[in-house]
Amino acid sequence: MENINFELYKVFYFVAKNKNLSKAANELFISQPAVTQSIKKLEEEIGYKLFYRTKSGMNLTKDGEILYEFLKKPIEALTSGKRYLQDEVNNNSMTIRIGSGTTLIKHSLLPILKDFERDFPNVKFEIVQGITSRLIDMLDNDLLDIVLLSINHENKNDKRVLVIEEAQDVFCYRKDAFDFEKKSFSMEELNSLPLLLQSNVSTSRKFLDDLASKKHVVLESRYDLASYGLVLDFVKEGLGVGFVNYNHVKDDIKKGNLVILKTNFDIPTRKIGLCINKKITDESVIKRFIEYIKK
Repeated sequence: MENINFELYKVFYFVAKNKNLSKAANELFISQPAVTQSIKKLEEEIGYKLFYRTKSGMNLTKDGEILYEFLKKPIEALTSGKRYLQDEVNNNSMTIRIGSGTTLIKHSLLPILKDFERDFPNVKFEIVQGITSRLIDMLDNDLLDIVLLSINHENKNDKRVLVIEEAQDVFCYRKDAFDFEKKSFSMEELNSLPLLLQSNVSTSRKFLDDLASKKHVVLESRYDLASYGLVLDFVKEGLGVGFVNYNHVKDDIKKGNLVILKTNFDIPTRKIGLCINKKITDESVIKRFIEYIKK
């Protein structure tokens, strides 16, 4: 039987999948020169050129495409099988890799983790904080299992996304700092208020800006804040009117500390969901964790 160096084919697969040497090296936990050397050695062994370099990365030749199609299914099956066996053998001892923004980690993920770890004490978690686009890239490269995110027009048609809850946003302010209760504000009139808004790279700010643009308004903030947590803090300090999730301020509203600003326009609910790695099997403990989130 011909001796086959399966490690060379594994390196080839990850370079072909990522179209990038450094990304492949990160996934394989080896150096980039080692990846380059492995590709060179494989090409010498089989006698065909497998890649050609472009500005966009490592592209497959015709021969490379044929080899990739042969390798894709068995390597992905081996990867999924290995994770499943590790799950079963170690009595559900595995790591679940979750990506999300800071706000959803604090308000949506933490309560679920407390319940889940009581039933699955051997499961470890790797929590990655970042912007949604970066986290989705990590998911696509099999570096994450789940991304918890706000669903918008950019990802609403993604078949991997599972809706788990609806969020209602409101404008609110500290009761003893302002007296706006007698008036109902239009979108345009909001610019007369000391608005506290997240920076325009956030999902929440993009949602609000899209809503305002439909009424041909560009909102201007008194404070442009780097995080949603700062918006909440500034609202509670009485520094202005913030755009926040009702569930995160409802206790302060019930106590009379904060007040919802009246508007003459409706604010649609936003959907919160999960984007799930397509390689996750139905038997995986990750699926069980997803069931906890859905509940």
